[in-house]
Amino acid sequence: MKTLARLIVAGLVLVLAKGAGAQQRIEFTQETLSNGLRVIYAPLHNAPVVSVHVLYHVGSRDEREDRQGFAHMFEHMMFRGSAHVKPQEHMKLINSVGGDCNAYTAFDQTVYHESLPANQLELALWLEADRMASFKVSDEIFKTERNVVAEEWRRDINQPYGTLYEDFLAHAYTTHPYRWTPIGNMEHLRRARVEELQDFFNTYYVPNNAILVVAGDFEGSAARELVKKYFEWIPPTAAVPRNIPREPVQKEARSFTVTQPVPLPLVAIGYHVPAQRDADQYALTLLSSILGDGGSSRLSRVLVHGEHPVCSDIMNINATLEDPGIFGVGGLALAGKGPEVVQKGLEEVIANLVQDGVTQEELDKAKTQYRTAHVKGLQTADDLASQLGDEALVDGDANRVNTDLAAVEGLTTEDLQRVARKYLVATNSTTMVVKSSILGMLAAKAKAATEPAIMNAPVAASTRPVETRHVVFPGGYPTEPPVSKSILAAHFNQGEESVVDGVRVIVLEDHRLPMVSFGLTMRAGSHSEAVGKEGLGSMTADLLRRGTTTRTREQIDADLDSHGIWIGAYDGGDFIRVSANCMADQLDHAAEVFGDVLKHPAFAKGEFENLKNQTLSSLKVSLDEPETVAGRELSAAMYPNSPLGRLTTPRSIGGITLEDVKGYYGRVYHPTSEAFLIVSGDVTKEHALAMAEGVLKDFASAPLPIVDYTVPATPTKGRIILVDHAESKQAMIRMAMPAFDVHSGDKYAGKVIGEILSGDLDARLTRYVRAEKGLAYSVWGHFSPGRHAGTFSAGTETKLETAGAAIDAMLKVFADMTKAEVTSKELESAKSSITGSMVMRMQTIDQQADMRGQGILDGEPGDYYDRYPGNIAKVTAAEVQAVMKKYVDAGKLTAVVVAPAKVKEQLDHIAGVEVMGMR
Repeated sequence: MKTLARLIVAGLVLVLAKGAGAQQRIEFTQETLSNGLRVIYAPLHNAPVVSVHVLYHVGSRDEREDRQGFAHMFEHMMFRGSAHVKPQEHMKLINSVGGDCNAYTAFDQTVYHESLPANQLELALWLEADRMASFKVSDEIFKTERNVVAEEWRRDINQPYGTLYEDFLAHAYTTHPYRWTPIGNMEHLRRARVEELQDFFNTYYVPNNAILVVAGDFEGSAARELVKKYFEWIPPTAAVPRNIPREPVQKEARSFTVTQPVPLPLVAIGYHVPAQRDADQYALTLLSSILGDGGSSRLSRVLVHGEHPVCSDIMNINATLEDPGIFGVGGLALAGKGPEVVQKGLEEVIANLVQDGVTQEELDKAKTQYRTAHVKGLQTADDLASQLGDEALVDGDANRVNTDLAAVEGLTTEDLQRVARKYLVATNSTTMVVKSSILGMLAAKAKAATEPAIMNAPVAASTRPVETRHVVFPGGYPTEPPVSKSILAAHFNQGEESVVDGVRVIVLEDHRLPMVSFGLTMRAGSHSEAVGKEGLGSMTADLLRRGTTTRTREQIDADLDSHGIWIGAYDGGDFIRVSANCMADQLDHAAEVFGDVLKHPAFAKGEFENLKNQTLSSLKVSLDEPETVAGRELSAAMYPNSPLGRLTTPRSIGGITLEDVKGYYGRVYHPTSEAFLIVSGDVTKEHALAMAEGVLKDFASAPLPIVDYTVPATPTKGRIILVDHAESKQAMIRMAMPAFDVHSGDKYAGKVIGEILSGDLDARLTRYVRAEKGLAYSVWGHFSPGRHAGTFSAGTETKLETAGAAIDAMLKVFADMTKAEVTSKELESAKSSITGSMVMRMQTIDQQADMRGQGILDGEPGDYYDRYPGNIAKVTAAEVQAVMKKYVDAGKLTAVVVAPAKVKEQLDHIAGVEVMGMR
């Protein structure tokens, strides 16, 4: 869906002229192979990385009404091997060279994508061509991945508001297949037969129904030769059938109410809008931004920060698709507010927009946000490939990436009002109200209870032979992966270091794009909160931007949004970071506002009370999310009576006063000698240091609070905490065991262990728990070293009936690694992956600045990342086994399972089980 967030990747290889708003062309070329495959080549030499995207013009809109979920099934199944690629090997091969790959299914397309070091381009093309030519569906593949899809579906609906889009689209559309979502219908998949799935593949996953995009650091003629070598021989099919019914014009307003086990009411209103390629979409994009992007947006000003706030959060979406899509707004009620006032507020904001139009100031601000987002979307080859592919497939014209900005710049206030009056009208609307009720909870539980029986069913028997596509690979076609043995060296920009007013200032110059980021890190934070005041640190950070002694929150929001500047603060426990990013020509203004926000917060009573109510509402939602609950309870169990294990609760938030905030700010917001300011991007060292002087001027230093980080002794026996979540449709499992911190040399072997356990689909945990057992959609295990303590952490989500089996399976994988050394192939693949990924992690200057900051926090020298590959290379199989034996022991296990109490009998054999309620 091409919301503003998607539009940010429409971009430029050459940068915008500073301050001019002019768009320069993206240099790309296109060709169509003899078999109908469309290919786009887009060079981007910012980093030694290439991105390969294969877009198949098939999504959920191409499915039969009684076979919803086929496109999504192929997103999963096509990683299960092809003629020359073993099951699970695709992702393993990409991962082994340091790349990453994945896929996603949308309404109109299914996209497979890889980003990897530039010298591995041939590998990505070989892998994609092999599965395009020769993938075959089998009972085993379908059944295994069907279970995985069911777990993904169950994970999604297990979250508050998890069926929001499913419920809304079912009412907004009456005829078009957009009325169902890509995730699929589990009952339809239970009834599906293998020959039906193979027919679907034979019809849609063909070269003449696909687009291949190659973006990044490649040589043009060489790339073309490789593309022709691997793809042009693949036979096309007849014209792909499209028999998609048109959605009738909506002539009267629709509204409906759903009851779900949610903590707060929610209201969403959607309007039918034209297809993505329609010219009116440019105006709708800006209207969506004006309504919901930034603190100065209309919905935020009226419903969240207004004189009588009714929402804790708002949402906006312009979901443009190949066929007419949805323009939507929504609001999550503030605790104590009913859906009626939220709905009234949303309707009034839309009515005012339609009646009075937008101001020139709002239009200019939206255009600035659009231009800024354009440039931010140009940092990686993956960004470029995504936008070019989307424009080519959905719009039918890749060159729109070179005309989008000009179209937006030409819009007037009259254009926006005309479009608003055309589409944002009551007769074209669908309103959904989500309420919480016992009936909704019971219905959700009943629905979830039927799923295990459905998904444990055998694959439906075939009624005719499975007809696979007949292909004959050309003579000399490589049957082994064409992996380059060389590893590209990553260039890490350590920056130049100076001292300004006693603070370390590190400048990382990078003039590839006209963007600058900067952030001041101070070395104390919420770990110094008083017991009973948990949440004080995050509230203080949030309040910084809500007004200074010379600027109101409204003025700050309008100012920053109008200039395309972002400023935010984050309290990380043992540090606080205040950060900003902007276009290069806005640096001085951004720094001036940044300094004011940092040094002169007003802490106004009204803003404090509003934030407190919003925080309580947000906390209420998060405390109903199983994953959040599991993480919180695990921290509390691992670190009782320690700052590392304290939890923010409604009671602790309720006890925080404005005087607490002012006192906390006075204690911890100080630029001591341990503080540091990192400036990165299109800026000179001289300019950055002058900016730093202004920011740090008159910012007084003072001793920081001393925090006791003593951690509990290592457990002598395992324990499982079962959090009784009666409405849960899945068992959320998180576990940890005490391990090393960042200062230990064991961290290098620990990193390798994490890669072997869960680095890709063929990693030990993923292969055993997901692929072989079919117990989970995702499963992971890795060491998590912190600055004050560390753990071995692991987790998964599974059916309620298999909670115990999933933990047993994970513990078996861990035990096997303590009993025998890992294979040399596993070891070398893991080390190659970690080393190769350094290139991927350093594509942008922001990535490198983040790494530099992390190194400073951890006490590492500036050349830490330069030496990191060498330290990984030294890890031996014996070290891996020794580290596993030292730290990973079921007898030290602390696990949290969020599920109904009835799963206890599955867990009793693992460790002592303590049942507690939600809190």
